[in-house]
Amino acid sequence: MERFYAILSGESPTLSLEELKAILDVESRLYKVEGFLDGLAIFHAEIDDPMLITSRAAFIKEVGLPLGLYRSSDTCASKVVYDTLTFLEASVLDGDKEFWIDVETRGPYRHSLDLAGLRSRIASEAGKKGFKLSKRRAALNLRIFATEGAMMLGVTLSRLEGRSFIERSPGRRPFFKPGPLSPRLSRAFVNLSRLQRGGSFADPFCGTGGFAIEACLLGASRIACGDLDWAMVRGGPLNLSRYCPPGIWFYSAWNAAKLPLSSNSVDSIATDPPYGRSTTTGRMGYLSLTRAFLNTAVEVLRSEGWIVYAGPTRMSPETLAEDAGLRVVKVIEMFVHGSLTRSIVVARFG
Repeated sequence: MERFYAILSGESPTLSLEELKAILDVESRLYKVEGFLDGLAIFHAEIDDPMLITSRAAFIKEVGLPLGLYRSSDTCASKVVYDTLTFLEASVLDGDKEFWIDVETRGPYRHSLDLAGLRSRIASEAGKKGFKLSKRRAALNLRIFATEGAMMLGVTLSRLEGRSFIERSPGRRPFFKPGPLSPRLSRAFVNLSRLQRGGSFADPFCGTGGFAIEACLLGASRIACGDLDWAMVRGGPLNLSRYCPPGIWFYSAWNAAKLPLSSNSVDSIATDPPYGRSTTTGRMGYLSLTRAFLNTAVEVLRSEGWIVYAGPTRMSPETLAEDAGLRVVKVIEMFVHGSLTRSIVVARFG
C-alpha cells in the first residue's frame, strides 16, 4: 500500500476523518489510517487514482504524498531543507525547475519554527541549484503543514474544488425553501452512506432534493426521492432536473414511515428527517417519525447497505437505529446553534 496524507477541513475534524474513511471504503481495495493530528491524516491505501478522494469529497481539502514528518522545532529546519532539495533533484522532468510551497499552520499550537522563513530558506537553497519558486508555472506543488507540535513536508496530488458547491447552493437552484443543508454537508452525508458508482440511493425526506443531487453527481444509477409536503413534491423535481439526467431518478409523494419501495432494492440511504425550526414532522414528532422510518428502511435496504441520518443530540437518535436492528458505526456531533447540536448517525444493515 502507498502512503498518503490528507488535509482535513477545520470546520468539523471528526466529520472530515469519517468522510475520508468512507471514501476509502468505496474507492480503495485496502486502507489503514496510520495517524491523525488536528487537520492532518496519514494513511496507507491501495487505490488506482488518489485524486478520486478529493473529487468525491466535501471536507477533505487536499491529498498528497508525505515526504517527511518532523517535530516542529528549529533543529528540524536543516532536515526539511535537505529533504526538499533531494526530492526536487530526483523529480525534475524535461528541465522543469519551477516549484511552489504552500504553508499552513492549524490549531492554537505554538510553533518555534518560522514557516514563512523556512520557505524562503528552501527557495534560496533551491535557487543555487537552478530551481525557481513560482506559483503560476510550478511543475511541482509542495506542502508544509504544521500542527500539534509536528510538521509535515509533502507533495500535493490533488485539491478540493469548492466552487461547484457554491454554484449548487440552495439559493441558486430553481426551487428554494428555507432550511436545506448546504451542498457540502449533503455531499458528506452521501459519502458517509458509501454510495458506489452505479449504486442505488434513496432519500425518504427529500425536501428540495439536495442529497439526491449529490448522489447523482457521485454516479448513482437509480435515485428514489419522496416527501410528504406537496410543495416539495412539486418543487424538488425542478432542482433534480437541473443537475441530474432523466431516467435515473423519480420523486414521489410518500410517507417515509411506509416507503413504497421493493425489498432489498436500495444500497445507500442518506436523509435528514425533520427536526429543525423550519420543518414539520406531520404531528408525529421526531422520535416517532424517525423510528417508523428506520423500521421500514431496513426492509428496503440490501444486506450490508448503509444508512445515514441526523437528529438532535439531546434525543440520542442513534438508539433508534439500534432498536431497528441496525449496527451503529459512528455518531458525529456538530454544533448548529445555541439550542441545537446535530448528531449524524452512520449505521449499517446486516
